[in-house]
Amino acid sequence: MSPVTSRRPRRTLGAALALVLTAGLVACGGSSDAGDGPVAAVPLPEAEGTTEYPLTLDTWLGESTLEERPERIAVVGFSSNLDALEAIGVTPVYYGGRDAEKGWAWNDPAYLEEIGVTDVQDDVLNFEGIAAAEPDLIVSFNAIIEQADYDKLADIAPVIDLTEDPGVGDKVDWREVQRQLGEALDLSAAADQAVADAEATIAEVAASHPEYAGKTSTIMYDYGSEFGMSYYTVTGGPTEGVMLDLGFVPNPLAENFTTDDVVSEENQALLDGDVLVVIYTDEKSREFREAQPLFQAIPAVAEGRYESLVFQEDSATDQLMTSDGQLVENAVWVLRRGASAIALPWAADKIANGWLGGVDLS
Repeated sequence: MSPVTSRRPRRTLGAALALVLTAGLVACGGSSDAGDGPVAAVPLPEAEGTTEYPLTLDTWLGESTLEERPERIAVVGFSSNLDALEAIGVTPVYYGGRDAEKGWAWNDPAYLEEIGVTDVQDDVLNFEGIAAAEPDLIVSFNAIIEQADYDKLADIAPVIDLTEDPGVGDKVDWREVQRQLGEALDLSAAADQAVADAEATIAEVAASHPEYAGKTSTIMYDYGSEFGMSYYTVTGGPTEGVMLDLGFVPNPLAENFTTDDVVSEENQALLDGDVLVVIYTDEKSREFREAQPLFQAIPAVAEGRYESLVFQEDSATDQLMTSDGQLVENAVWVLRRGASAIALPWAADKIANGWLGGVDLS
């Protein structure tokens, strides 16, 4: 099959998703060394007294038990797992993952500096490093694929993860993650407040853009000839969720991508909507796409309801360039795998007031 029409699993997008991931990191430091022993834990917020221990942590890969409230938290996987801790004021003794460069634009630098050990990994869990941190809870939402990996983590400490196999990892509910974590740490009220605050902030952004109400949207990433086009606003996915929160309505065309987000060349007409946003890996990809007759024929493109965002690979500050030469923040990772109570309000503002700033929807 050609790279454009072949199926690309959404759980691992390979080099294509790595472009989004590695570019979005803010350089706030590298890996930390635990030194002669495990680092001291930062005290947790005061317990709320609503969680009863022992607490069984039921995950799609097995069960483990928290005998008492944990104090030393290890977190692995995507940035959203760390964000969920930050949102309720909990600092881990260990943070390991392929995006563990200590920080994105929405993270508080002061919080990041308190993390005990950061361990940059590339899809391979560092079991020795995790064990050396001596955690009493391991946060691994959407970070484990193999049963063997879960078993190894559970041998170190109780593991909290999703209760059902996420399958398509792009559809993980950030609210569920936040609330599960809050219960495990006896901070359920704090977790509920973090969710409510995030939703309220996004609602404020939506209220400032009444022109979005009742409109449909499409966001697509063009990875170029090697990887093809990926439909982001799939039904039930986090990108669609952000756009719905901003006031947009579901796009019926999105139903075509619920099982496969690859957009074939011949199906470019399915990219239509009241607004179309296409993110390009580079300028060459944009020029190629915009020269295609099928793309030019999309009503949103032909009628000027289209915005191009080109990834600026050489930019010192991770940004995208709009069609009129304006630099805007790169919120792509939040839409793909980084949805959280602190990332989403940031992304909603950047999308509404940056990405869509030049599109007339009145």
